[in-house]
Amino acid sequence: MTNKYNREFLLEYVESENKKNECNVSLENMNKIVSLIEYFGIELYRPITRLLLSNWEEITERINNYTESDWMMADEIQKTTSTLDRFSIAMLIEVLEGEDTLNQAENAGRRLSEEELKAIRKHQDEQ
Repeated sequence: MTNKYNREFLLEYVESENKKNECNVSLENMNKIVSLIEYFGIELYRPITRLLLSNWEEITERINNYTESDWMMADEIQKTTSTLDRFSIAMLIEVLEGEDTLNQAENAGRRLSEEELKAIRKHQDEQ
C-alpha cells in the first residue's frame, strides 16, 4: 500500500500534467488515475499518467457506452481487486485490451525514454 506522502505526490503530479496539457480531467478522475498508479507501482507514474490523461476523453466515452456484457469482465476482475472501482478496472481493460485511441495511433512509433524503460524493467524484476 502506498503511504499518504506518495499519494499526495502522485496527485500533485497528475494535477500538474492535467493542467499543463489542458486535459480537463476532473479531480475525482485524477484520483482514479492515482489509484491505478498505486496498483501498478509508483515507479510507473509518469507513463501511466501521460497515457491515461491524453486518452481520457476517448476511453471514457467508450466506457460510458458499455453494455451489460461489456461490464461482465470488469465485474469479475473487481471481485479479486477490491482496491480499484468498476470504472478504473474498465479503464484498464480499455488501455490494455481495447483498440488504440486516436492519440495512441498517432504516437505508435515513439520510443520510450531511458527513464521509462528502466522503470518498466525494475517493475518486471520485482514481479
